[in-house]
Amino acid sequence: MKGRRISSGVMALDRLLGGLRIGDNVVWHTDSGVFMETFSGGFLRSSRRQGHKVVLVTVNASPKTVWGRLRAVVNHPDVTLVDGFTWGKGAGASLFADCYGRLYQDYKCKVVPVKKPHRVEEFLEALNRVEEEMPSGSRYLVDSLTGMVQLWGGEEPVLEFFAKECPRLYELETVAYWILEREAHSPSFRAQVNHITQVALELGMRDGQPTLAVLKAQGRESSYTLRPRPLSLQGRRVQLLEEEESGDPQLLIGPRLRAFRLARGLSQVELAKAVGVSPSTISQVEGQQILLSIPALVKAGRALGVSLDQLVAPAPREPDSPVVTRNRFEKVCLGGPTGEGLSAYRITPWEVEGVLEAYEICIEPQARIQAHFFQEKREELGYLLEGELVVETGGKALHLGQGECIRLVRQTPHAWQNPGETQARLLWVIGG
Repeated sequence: MKGRRISSGVMALDRLLGGLRIGDNVVWHTDSGVFMETFSGGFLRSSRRQGHKVVLVTVNASPKTVWGRLRAVVNHPDVTLVDGFTWGKGAGASLFADCYGRLYQDYKCKVVPVKKPHRVEEFLEALNRVEEEMPSGSRYLVDSLTGMVQLWGGEEPVLEFFAKECPRLYELETVAYWILEREAHSPSFRAQVNHITQVALELGMRDGQPTLAVLKAQGRESSYTLRPRPLSLQGRRVQLLEEEESGDPQLLIGPRLRAFRLARGLSQVELAKAVGVSPSTISQVEGQQILLSIPALVKAGRALGVSLDQLVAPAPREPDSPVVTRNRFEKVCLGGPTGEGLSAYRITPWEVEGVLEAYEICIEPQARIQAHFFQEKREELGYLLEGELVVETGGKALHLGQGECIRLVRQTPHAWQNPGETQARLLWVIGG
């Protein structure tokens, strides 16, 4: 199960990282004034939608404050709040401690107090007890490594704690977010944390513009490692912006190449071999840092099953109208399924950011397709426009008729079949 891809709850981050992986510890290096809750909230909402247990470890805020900020997510029996604040920074004050006698009893979530949070071993034991009650695949969010430094009087105890917890959470097949304030720590501390963790991200501000950089992404092929990307944050929506130095904003060759490669299921190494260049070259092209020659682009198109026009044609600007006309649908090659008789078209344009991806999937009469359309597991919804289909999932064969819908949250079909005499057309929507 470790290594299986899941969604972070923020589509822009999924595109940058290729999704989170089971076992990931994700450290967020943040600047003050940056809206970390956009990312942490997306992670928690996605985890709850998928039915996972959630553990929030709070050092900087009381459970009451956390509950107030994230009530829609945390007010559920599958959520546990580990309270390292009340008898830590809260100093056991009645304002916080008295909540255990009345307020917290009315919460649907479970609140677990750490009575001696200043003692590292006490804190670790309390957290381990919670972990032992959680099933594999639970999700964790630790609100502040910075708060732990203040609680325990230095960076060294926090590094020791982190070095014990990260491997443990990895083996428990969890996904965990850890947050720290970048300017509050020494470069040595941040470097050692990055060495231990699987993923390290830097959420900062540059000239008043929020930015996101991938400092480490173990097992990924991120094209944007170490390069801060400007962000647009509008409510829950996050958009990665193209920088001025990345070339003509109308030429989206890099993002298109990466999207086609991922849809085809090819690694950068495999594509580089087909084109006759180095993997580093493919990485730089996908990062909009350099361009491929025309002959190399032709080879890339052949390897990806797309035309040269699909790679290099100027991207149409998003029109004022919300209507996406059929001539903007792009044929895509899906790398997972095998078998004749499958074709797929992306309805939502590559260059338009959003929380949904939509596809039209066509399966010819009597065709049988092995495996699912998409390898990355996210919440999916299919509506059969025409024809009939049989989907095999969880040891069952389910019949889908025209006008019927199928919703996949945790299931992954292992085969699709069109038993009819006409083409089956399926509208397929993937959530963020």
